[in-house]
Amino acid sequence: MKRSFSDDLRARSDSDVALLLQARPDLLSPVPPDLSALAARANSTPSSARAIDALNQWQIEVLEVCALVQEPFDEKAIKKHTFTSPKEVLNHLYRIGLLYKDKNQYRMPTGVRDALGADICGLGSRTGPDIDLDLTQAPEAAISIIEKLAWQGPRGSASDVNSVPTLKWLIEKGWLQQLDAQHVMLPAQVGLALREGIIHKAYHPLPPELSGSNIQDADPAGAMEAATFLMWVEDLLEAWSREPGQALRSGGMSVRELKRITALLGISEACAAFVAESAYIIGLVSIDIDDQILPTTAYDIWLSQKPEDRWREIASGWLTSSRVAGLCAPTEGKGVAPLGPELDRAAAPALRHFLLSLLSPNTSFSQENLVDVLAWHRPRRARHFQPSFVEWTLREAQWLGVTGRGAITTFGVELLKDEEPKSLAKQLPPLVDHVLLQGDHTAVAPGPLFPEIFREISMMAEVESRGTATIFRFTENSIRHALDCGYDTNQIEEFINRISKTQIPQSLQYMISDASRKHGRLRVGLAHSYLRCDDESLLVEVLNNKKCLALDLKRIAPTVIISPAPIEEVLETLRDSGYSPAAESTDGVISLISPTVMRARSKSRPPRIVGDFQAPDENLIAAAVKALRSGEHATSTQRALPKIETAPRTTASETLRVLRENLQTGVSLWIGYADSDGGLTSRMIEPISIVAGYLMAFDKTKGEVKRFAIARITGVAKPESI
Repeated sequence: MKRSFSDDLRARSDSDVALLLQARPDLLSPVPPDLSALAARANSTPSSARAIDALNQWQIEVLEVCALVQEPFDEKAIKKHTFTSPKEVLNHLYRIGLLYKDKNQYRMPTGVRDALGADICGLGSRTGPDIDLDLTQAPEAAISIIEKLAWQGPRGSASDVNSVPTLKWLIEKGWLQQLDAQHVMLPAQVGLALREGIIHKAYHPLPPELSGSNIQDADPAGAMEAATFLMWVEDLLEAWSREPGQALRSGGMSVRELKRITALLGISEACAAFVAESAYIIGLVSIDIDDQILPTTAYDIWLSQKPEDRWREIASGWLTSSRVAGLCAPTEGKGVAPLGPELDRAAAPALRHFLLSLLSPNTSFSQENLVDVLAWHRPRRARHFQPSFVEWTLREAQWLGVTGRGAITTFGVELLKDEEPKSLAKQLPPLVDHVLLQGDHTAVAPGPLFPEIFREISMMAEVESRGTATIFRFTENSIRHALDCGYDTNQIEEFINRISKTQIPQSLQYMISDASRKHGRLRVGLAHSYLRCDDESLLVEVLNNKKCLALDLKRIAPTVIISPAPIEEVLETLRDSGYSPAAESTDGVISLISPTVMRARSKSRPPRIVGDFQAPDENLIAAAVKALRSGEHATSTQRALPKIETAPRTTASETLRVLRENLQTGVSLWIGYADSDGGLTSRMIEPISIVAGYLMAFDKTKGEVKRFAIARITGVAKPESI
């Protein structure tokens, strides 16, 4: 009698069942009630497909051979086709439930064959045992048809199969199977006979070799990339703090916004999209309810951490995320919107982790070599975008500093092991709290500044370049911006003196004093807009300035001019014309530009991770095996119990009398019991005790001790009396 997959699982030891659950964690979600349910779940097409996706090329080739040979089969039957011993692969396929044993031979669960798909290796379904074809008496047209179907696909079509004599002859011989009036299929056993037993033209029992070039100084190069990436994230989020980005109503970042941040950071669109995605993955950025892209309060917490901790949070988020930022700016075709919902790829986390695990310190491998190796190890995972995914992963790892000069860094290895990046802390430049002022009004920070110092100096000076050293330039516009934010001359000079290791140049002091003297002489308010100034000659100068003609200025009093233009346009035009106007409120007080940064009002919600089931720990597996064994015992016990058509019914006094007489006697009784929903069930029990209106008894139908409310027991009877 043919053995079933369920029978095989019941015969396996606890350690073998544990190995199956370890290899296929999806079987534990949730824990099946018994081994029969486990077999049904493992035999389902989705679960089988997940297990097959984790196989390498050699294992899949052996599995496909197993699907095509006649069952049951053994190692010799498979080696006849593969020419290389498949013993280890067969043991592995058995261990993970893609094969099961019938005595000393193997069979394949039906769900596995369905997961492999139709027409495996270009061969049709098997309809009988292996055959030897005698083609000596076959018509030439028939031989031509079946030889073509043997190598170019097993299915053929005709307008009317029954009207073609050659096809009709092949069907009668059993060499073709008629599917319907227009279609036929070449059975697998016929195709194998025509191919002389060849299932795959070539087998690949060994992976391609990795060969690369020796690389030195990977860690310093990677640390430099890591510091630069942290700088990009800070610059982007600070920019969005001042001017929120615009999101699409359908979700994600608009093309215009992507181009804006690309120009802001001075990097490629692909890199800019990756920077935004990296911040979004760990919840530093959120799309608010009014479709504005804003930093969250989590950004302030992140900014207060050490650089190496900030890097680890971003890199870990990228490593485990199912989002693929490379889809935002592909080499060919239209990209997907960054921060949008269409970037998830379930295979991405496992592929990314595995690809990085192939890299080695001080060795750089070519992209083509890595594509070949990844294709052997995971041939079914993300097959349609595998080469592009390798390219995207390698460049993202370089941007993050996980790799340096093509080789994985020491802190990249620590990231894969989920350890603290201690080596990165030694490589990153330390934070500094000072700058060096130059005579040309520039200030050089000889390293990354503390965030609070960088934010304050950015209000007074323009960032001219970022890198290992940051260069700031003090200009009239930057000083005016500080004055608009509420700083006065003394506060500006006091701050510069505090952070500068060199003396303030006299020319810079003059520029600060001059900007402060000019600031606020012109006042701009709402009329649409008005200009007010106590110096009438200055108003005359503004009226006669050709650069201000677009404002359509009109003088309504010796010290007042009005304009139909918005106040923002008036301020911008006057500043571009060389003036230093200040906005004022309705009570005549200068309106300061608040330096307070904007944050998202909605709660930070990092995107979900769409990926594979996580490997369960040993305690969960041990508990699951125990539950499966208990469930199987209860199911077996329930199957062995006698059947009862109707629940027993007795009076309340008779029920109590019979229960008390049989307490702790080991006698089995049938009871009728009403559950909380009013349904009536029959239970076989062994009474133990009666306390406070409840019966404690061993429920043989469930295989456990349970408590029954006596008021819900409809009756009791001994098995022999039913």
